[in-house]
Amino acid sequence: MSPKLKTFLERGFSTIVLLSLLGGAVAWHEPIGYAGLICVLCNLTSWEWFNMLKGTNANRILSLVAGLLYPWLMAAVCLADKAHIVEVNASSSVFAIALGALVLYTILAFCGQLFRMDYRGKTGAEMMDGMGLTLLSFVYPVWMFSFALICLHEEVTIWAMLWLVLFTKMSDIWAYMSGVLLGGKFITRKFSPSVSPKKTWEGIIGSIIITLTVGAVLLPALNLADWETVGSLQFLLLYIPLGLLLFFLSVWGDLAGSLIKRGLAVKDSGSLLPGIGGIFDLIDSPAFTVSTAVCAAPAIGTVLILFS
Repeated sequence: MSPKLKTFLERGFSTIVLLSLLGGAVAWHEPIGYAGLICVLCNLTSWEWFNMLKGTNANRILSLVAGLLYPWLMAAVCLADKAHIVEVNASSSVFAIALGALVLYTILAFCGQLFRMDYRGKTGAEMMDGMGLTLLSFVYPVWMFSFALICLHEEVTIWAMLWLVLFTKMSDIWAYMSGVLLGGKFITRKFSPSVSPKKTWEGIIGSIIITLTVGAVLLPALNLADWETVGSLQFLLLYIPLGLLLFFLSVWGDLAGSLIKRGLAVKDSGSLLPGIGGIFDLIDSPAFTVSTAVCAAPAIGTVLILFS
């Protein structure tokens, strides 16, 4: 078996495992299963960040504690609203918690770095370096991916989130396949020569075509749209630009993960998933698409009403 085929099979297997877990949690029709899966993925990612930050000026303990507690806090609010234990607006509550948690975390991160500078002899440059890493280790991908919890109040939004994760991970798989088959045969310049030298323009272009096509087919398959709607011109005029945006967000999310690993001089965030690495490597790109989709949902909803 060639190394490229082996890598593809390993990536495919790990992605199938993730999607099987997510799909199983959705099909279970119990929001707690879906919420628990999202929280566990975030917690494992925080642990991987904790290990990757060894030897840096970051506040590893603060990063780990925040990454362990924050997703469960958001899940608890959403589940309480779903079960009518407390009457709150899930969307506004999650956004309030998200912003409040980020503000509090930033304050604590600054306090920690100031203490290190005053009492541990750290320089201003070391303090700034540690501050940046401390913030980044919480924001990406844990804080961003936790927005996936906002869809707990309705089953259809959970299926929509499943479609979004499928779309995101497909972009990586098809880019790899297209790159292996066609990479460098037509365009010699790499897509990201410094951060991810293996990404080719042929891989990106091939993945755009396949991902957008399969993504459209999956919408009626998941009962998110009917075939008549998917085949309409109005749908295509809306789907293609939004699909391209999501596609490149997926690519940028994956490159952001690669950039962080290069900056920290680590090959993989972990070894839990063969062919991919750790959970960090699994949710790096969905963190971009999920957070953008959730935050942009009100605007997208308005556009949909105008098109309907």
